Amino acid sequence: MLLLALVLLAAPEDLASRLRHLESAGSAEAPASSPDGSRIAFVTTLFGTRQAASMASEGGYPNQLTDEPGGVIALRYAPNDPKVLIALAMRGARRRLLFIDEEGAPAGEVDPAPGDQVPGGFTRDGKRFFYAVAEGSKVSLRQLPLDTRSPAEIAPPPAAAGPQPAAPKSLALAQALAGFISLGPPSPDGRAALAVTEQGLVLIDLSAARGEVIVPGDGGARFRLPRFSPDGRAVFVLTDAGRTTMGVDTITLLGRVRKTLYAPPQNLEAYAISEDGHRLAVGAEQEGETLFSVLELPSLRPQPLPVPPSGALAPAVSGESPMIWSRAGDRLLFGWRLSDDTTDIWAFRMGYGVPVRLTRSPRPGLPRESIARPKLVHAAAPDGREFSAWLWRPAEPARPRVALVASSRRMRPVFDKRIAALNFAGLAVLAVTEGTQATAQAWLRQAADLDAQKPLLLDFDRIDADRPDLAALVKGASTAL
Repeated sequence: MLLLALVLLAAPEDLASRLRHLESAGSAEAPASSPDGSRIAFVTTLFGTRQAASMASEGGYPNQLTDEPGGVIALRYAPNDPKVLIALAMRGARRRLLFIDEEGAPAGEVDPAPGDQVPGGFTRDGKRFFYAVAEGSKVSLRQLPLDTRSPAEIAPPPAAAGPQPAAPKSLALAQALAGFISLGPPSPDGRAALAVTEQGLVLIDLSAARGEVIVPGDGGARFRLPRFSPDGRAVFVLTDAGRTTMGVDTITLLGRVRKTLYAPPQNLEAYAISEDGHRLAVGAEQEGETLFSVLELPSLRPQPLPVPPSGALAPAVSGESPMIWSRAGDRLLFGWRLSDDTTDIWAFRMGYGVPVRLTRSPRPGLPRESIARPKLVHAAAPDGREFSAWLWRPAEPARPRVALVASSRRMRPVFDKRIAALNFAGLAVLAVTEGTQATAQAWLRQAADLDAQKPLLLDFDRIDADRPDLAALVKGASTAL
């Protein structure tokens, strides 16, 4: 106890300096590729808050594209104009779609309609953009012609058009979108779209403004990233329907036949289909890290792929993929989180033997060796219960006190400012999931190289991971001890 107090109090200026450096560490994630592949855009904290930036795909200094007080969380290039993008930004408590461009014009809202705006995607020719607007329980599906930029709601044909044939299981759009979660891109011909709702996976007929649940969400099944095949005859989706782990399924639209395309023993956290439909890229989670595979379609034959340093995919907002193919299918772009370095944009170039790090976010005053790398602990408590958790140890003291951090989601073995701040304050950090704290505490009491006396208990769900108040976190930890 005395030793930890000395660590916390011996050099407050040094600790304050390290926390300041930690606050300044940046990140880059959520990549988008221009139609011709010459540029990439992404979300970065290089300019303070999360803003959109772009640069040449071969590297260079990022060009800031937005200055949104609430920050930007996702963006996409228009398929037919390499200088026009649509960004998803936070304005107040709402998610709003904005037009931005590479020339520095002020960002303008896609649609003035109130509510949260949810991107769907562009038609293949780039002439229309589909999105949803959610206001309370009401969801409006809309399209935006890019030549006029005049939003229009997807609505049934007028009564004057006479009775319209409807699929036997189809529902009115309002019913089909009940419990709306996310919207997928339109079909290649622009006649249909996909949505994920609490009911399951929904196929939307845009001309009739009706929807059909093609895969029900029975038993709490989850659906993510629905996408049409390039020929529009099938649908890909990431789901755990009918199994315990997430895998990629296909649904043939003629006959609604569903089958598993790829579902390894590990949980898949993301996938991406190349635009020509010939390659499937997947990211599988194994003990907190992401393992990549690229498979040839339809044979599922593995393709040669370079191996990046150990890490994990940077997460994306609902409906957005953490990794994307360039339009030509020669590059796979993704945000990559390392254990002892910043989150940055990386790429696999097909036919090349090494991964390419495209951005290098700043971490001034923080050499990599100053950031603790986690160790996976597999152990059993005295009562026989087994558990596994990631442990971050500080450089000193030799027998540190422990901060036991709990989260509703399993912590990944990656650089986390909250954990680094606690390490700098002399605390070891053991990350557990909710419900396993008692088992972890029982194990800690038997750990000879850790001081398990009254471990500090922290709920990381209550501490902002993007912009944490590190000084307050460390002060609270020292006060509690």
